[in-house]
Amino acid sequence: MSWKERLKLNEGEELKFISKFEAGNLGQKERYSYEIVNSQGAVTGKVKYVEHTSIKAPFSETFTLHQYDLDENEVLFERW
Repeated sequence: MSWKERLKLNEGEELKFISKFEAGNLGQKERYSYEIVNSQGAVTGKVKYVEHTSIKAPFSETFTLHQYDLDENEVLFERW
């Protein structure tokens, strides 16, 4: 299952990529920011998705997904 399939989107809403930020001296944390826009192009929320890779063997990965509405209320939080 793709992380995008986990989001709670209304009909006609889609993601718009905003930015990517790499943190850590080896770039082990990648942070992605998206806006949720409706069919008219109005912003209805935002999404933050983070991929973290351990720098020690076995180099495990963790993923975090946050979805917010326009008032910054958390709609969804998942970590796997």
